Amino acid sequence: MVFGTPAEQVSAVKRAWDLGITYFDTAPIYGEYASEENLGRALHEAGLRPHIATKVALELPDLEDIAGAVRRSVEDSLRRLRVEAVTLVQVHNRVGAARAARADLGVGALLTADDVLGPVLETLQQLRQQGKMQAIGCCAWGGEVSAVNQVLDSGAFDTVLVGYSILNPTSGRTAPPGFQGRDFGNVIARAAERGTSAVVLKVLESGALSGAVAPHPTSALARRPSGEFAHNAERARSLRFLEREGQSMVQAAIRFALMHTSVGVVLVGFSAMDQIEEAAGASTGATLTHDDLARLEELYRSDFGLGAVTT
Repeated sequence: MVFGTPAEQVSAVKRAWDLGITYFDTAPIYGEYASEENLGRALHEAGLRPHIATKVALELPDLEDIAGAVRRSVEDSLRRLRVEAVTLVQVHNRVGAARAARADLGVGALLTADDVLGPVLETLQQLRQQGKMQAIGCCAWGGEVSAVNQVLDSGAFDTVLVGYSILNPTSGRTAPPGFQGRDFGNVIARAAERGTSAVVLKVLESGALSGAVAPHPTSALARRPSGEFAHNAERARSLRFLEREGQSMVQAAIRFALMHTSVGVVLVGFSAMDQIEEAAGASTGATLTHDDLARLEELYRSDFGLGAVTT
């Protein structure tokens, strides 16, 4: 929806819809508004009206008038998307103990829990009452786990964005013994206790779990080389045992996330038409086997074969 041609974008949304994909996720930050503009145009030309989720990402100058900035962001998104309302608006910012220009992951300024539970939430609730969206979401990918938990404990959000993948499952469980990655604190369970559904991102680790050795040319990552992508692609090589008849590596990664009973949506980014077909093929109800999961536990102990085994 950023670097494809207009014709490709229309074809993509039509094919996704035909395959049963009815939830489309976007954000102002994706392509500097291009994703919203192009998705809105493509859906309009295709005559489709799926569930649409978008986001609000505030920068430090916006914090001088948080309510105004949130309202402008939502209304501008609706205009770009050519709709009067969307299904979901999510807070894209990460949260921490103090404000900062950037979080360690993701986009936008680092907000405090008081910012999110105060003027950000209050404005989104007002916009929901006005019919601009049906649901409100927050973000737990990045930031500080204690601040994320404070936001989740409010019970005010319908959804929470989480990073959850075979390479890092810690948003959905306690960290495995010997795990070397970042610990996201099992926030999916905490959210579920409060009626908040998880929306999974990073399920393919930006494409590193696709078997590719470099980002696809239409991916944003192709324009900003990432050492993280190369490292994750190296770790993913140890997961070839998940490939079998009827299951590619991509499908195994998506099925891993779909297996979690508190996950409501798994987001998959597409860079080509064949990727839509492959991802949709993961939603057959098939799951990873007990033996698959046992082998994963062993891989976590050795950082996917790249580190020492922890005893």
